[in-house]
Amino acid sequence: MKIKHDERRAKIKAVVFDVGGVLIDLHSENASRELTEKYGLLPEKFAHLTRSSFESHPRSITELAMIGEVGTSEYLEAFLAECSVKDLEGLRANRLSIVGSEKTGVFAIVERLKQAGLICCVLSNTIALHWEKLRSTRDYPSFGLFDHVFASYLIECAKPEETSFSFVTNALKLRPAECLLVDDTVLNVNGAKTAGWRAVLFTDEAQLQRDIIDVLHTANI
Repeated sequence: MKIKHDERRAKIKAVVFDVGGVLIDLHSENASRELTEKYGLLPEKFAHLTRSSFESHPRSITELAMIGEVGTSEYLEAFLAECSVKDLEGLRANRLSIVGSEKTGVFAIVERLKQAGLICCVLSNTIALHWEKLRSTRDYPSFGLFDHVFASYLIECAKPEETSFSFVTNALKLRPAECLLVDDTVLNVNGAKTAGWRAVLFTDEAQLQRDIIDVLHTANI
């Protein structure tokens, strides 16, 4: 789906943020290292279990968990089956350790966007195990800033698939060109653009600030 000429002038009304790598820090490398060194999970098995691009079938256990087709028990059991060290609680702790702390600078940008009258939302490819942790208002108080939060395992669709973007636009009652995605994955940014959204690739807070200003200025906000 390409943005029509008249839609290129549509005002952006909603800015939609990814979570992992954008709003919060991730510790994926440390967690993966622990799985291979402490639990005996082979690197190729880890890559298969954690694939999350949604580009091929059959879906990985992570992809299935991200769209709500399997729950936390099945997700953890899939990892346990491939580990030489059988420690279910240790695996649970390992998978939770990926989720880091809030990026305060990015949340400051969210606050300014809201003050400017924009709808601010979350669209996250996530699993139930991680979302339970992220729902803690003590550890993640800034998530209360958002007008809407869309977790993939609850809406049963995920980026970069078009259905995830149309779910959000339908829920917000907006046109695709009125939505801007902020994501740290090229695949998701391209998926959003294909769905008719505007999108920027997140690299760091300073670059995000510049990109947001540029895009909103272009859209005459």
